[in-house]
Amino acid sequence: MRRVVLTIGAAIGFLAVNIGMTACGADIPPAPKASTYAPAADLVKAVDDYIAGIADILESQEDFKDLQAKVIKDAETIAVLALVLGLHDENTPYKAAAPALIKAARELSAAAAKDYASAKKALGALEAAKSSVGDPNGLKWEKVASLKELMEQVPLVNSRLKRNMRRFERQAEVIAVDSAVIAAIAQGSMANLDETNKPENAEQWFQFCAAMRDAAAQINKAAKAKDAAGAEKAVTALAKTCDDCHAVFHPEALGKTE
Repeated sequence: MRRVVLTIGAAIGFLAVNIGMTACGADIPPAPKASTYAPAADLVKAVDDYIAGIADILESQEDFKDLQAKVIKDAETIAVLALVLGLHDENTPYKAAAPALIKAARELSAAAAKDYASAKKALGALEAAKSSVGDPNGLKWEKVASLKELMEQVPLVNSRLKRNMRRFERQAEVIAVDSAVIAAIAQGSMANLDETNKPENAEQWFQFCAAMRDAAAQINKAAKAKDAAGAEKAVTALAKTCDDCHAVFHPEALGKTE
């Protein structure tokens, strides 16, 4: 088994809505080039790792029973990573595959909520989607994943990142991938304003998402430069962005980002 997940409470209150809607009618701010906050190679590695981790779980019905929630969470994360890859300014095979990856990841999430057999079948479709060739030009910044699942994923990734900071020189590449995942989730979550408990606070939500994205991007840059001090500073900044956001949108989560 590749990873063990501890169950945590929902990081942000949410409302049930259909995937693909706009952020409560508010215009999502123009995004910077994705290469500035989440290098494509890091996101490709993350997508491959999440799919491999799901495959590990689905080797056994007993493992699936224990880690069903993780399969759902990781599938939702793959969807948002695929969206960023599809809109990325850097080319990878997953840019053309992004539309199919998003669709297959969403279907895996729904299937995993049903039963083992459905999840196994949906995993096969997701693995096949990796080699699909589609047109990413139809993609836009919109909701493709559940905010609840994404916000529960963030502290899990962040905890792993902070553990690896103790072995910075050896784990710099892993830290870079995890920080790219957090940055991508932050950018993708802008479209999930309507799932927060204060959808009227659009400007604040966008600002908090951007701050989280940019702090994670600094960790990524520092990791690639093997700058341990810079990475530590950016990790502290990232924690502050989480606390600042929680203070407005989910006070109960203050201090529970790991």
